[in-house]
Parts: sequence; C-alpha cells; structure tokens
Amino acid sequence: MAENQLKTVNFGPGHVLMKQGSRGNVAWLLQDGEVEVYAESEEGGKKSLARLSGKQVVGEMALIDNGLRTASVVVRAPVTATEIPRDVFNKMFDSCEPLARHVLSHLVNAVRASRGIAIVESAVSGPTIRSSEDSGRILERRVFGAGTFIFRENDPGEAAYLIQSGSVNIMHETTLVASLGPGRTFGEIALLRNAKRMASAVVGENGAAVEIIRRREFDKAINSMPKILQSLTNAYLGYLVGSPVK
Repeated sequence: MAENQLKTVNFGPGHVLMKQGSRGNVAWLLQDGEVEVYAESEEGGKKSLARLSGKQVVGEMALIDNGLRTASVVVRAPVTATEIPRDVFNKMFDSCEPLARHVLSHLVNAVRASRGIAIVESAVSGPTIRSSEDSGRILERRVFGAGTFIFRENDPGEAAYLIQSGSVNIMHETTLVASLGPGRTFGEIALLRNAKRMASAVVGENGAAVEIIRRREFDKAINSMPKILQSLTNAYLGYLVGSPVK
C-alpha cells in the first residue's frame, strides 16, 4: 500500500484507539481532534501522560521496537486520522539509513525508561549502524585511556560516537546516568538539538576504542528519514528535554 493510499478514519469521543499491554499493528497520524494518552497501574489507577492534537503520530513506539503498547489512548474530541499499518510504517523505517534507525530506536527506549517501562534493545547496533558510506572507507577511530573525558557537560556538540570496545560512562555532574558498552552510541542528543552537551562522557576502567561520527555524516543519516519520522524524533527529544525542540 502506497503512502498516498492510506485509509482515513474517524473516531468519536470515548473511543479507545489502543490499550496498554496489547500488541501494536497500526499507528495513526492525527489530522484533527484530540486524544489523551494515559498509563494504567496494576491497581487499576490511571495517570494522564499527555493530550495530543494536530499533526502528531500515536501508536508508533510499539511498531518501532516491536514491543507492547506502553500506554492507552482514548479520543477526547472527534478525531480524523490517517491509519498507518505496520507494513507501511516498517517500509518508512527501513528506508532510513541504519544510523537514523538506531537513533530513533534509542530515543524510544529513552522515553520508555523515563516512564519506568521495560525497554527493548535495538536490533540495529554496532557496525551495522554505520551510514551508507562505502563499507571499506577508513574509519575515524580513536583509543582513549581509562578516566579520559571524551566530552564534558556544556561542551559544544560536534560529533556522536560508536563504541567499538571497552566502556564509556555518561555522567551528569557526579551522578552516573548510564554505562555503555560495545555497539552503543552516545553524544547524539546534542547534535539533534544543536545544543551544548547535557552530560559528560568518561571512559571506563578498561579504556575504550570509539568510532567518531562527525556532524556531516550524522545529519545526512537523520535527513534520510521520511518527514513523519523526523517529526517523531523531534517530539521524543522535546519530551526528554522538557520542551519542544525547534
């Protein structure tokens, strides 16, 4: 099914678009109306997470990482939406460069983790995330000793990094945010936001070898995304940093 042949659907107030814990096979691009996203506790309580309207996509996270629905969505004002089946969404996702798919999957996991939801490790990692450049190109690879700062909080964001061996600790002031190993990327948030670093990256006790992904290559990968997925990337960043990203 081509994107221009997607079905338009209408839902009235009270209609449940998706239920937390269910398997996701479709996403929706809202055209007008309003929906409420809420989480349900095991005791039956409900916590409102967001109200969405306008050109926003709902239900896509379970399609990106093949996980279960992490929230329920109910219509609050009459909705007209474009229905995006899993196969169509997957074609859009697969059309991106591997690095872009990895970044989007990473953001989904970051959003899930921020809500206390179990994450699904991306199947796109390690050498497979390199961009569409010739696989035989000379990699910009550097080896760092234990305790070395690859970048510090508030430094300008000039590159992202792929860990080839060893480990890197992400620190906010003196707090350990994450410890990353081979196949993981870091430093991409500052590039996406075009902003200073929000945390420091310190090499672990056994040192680390990393591939440096410069902004030109990074931007090329992100720009390979269809507009819908670029909008999702922007929305996830806005959620994670607490304000919309321009």
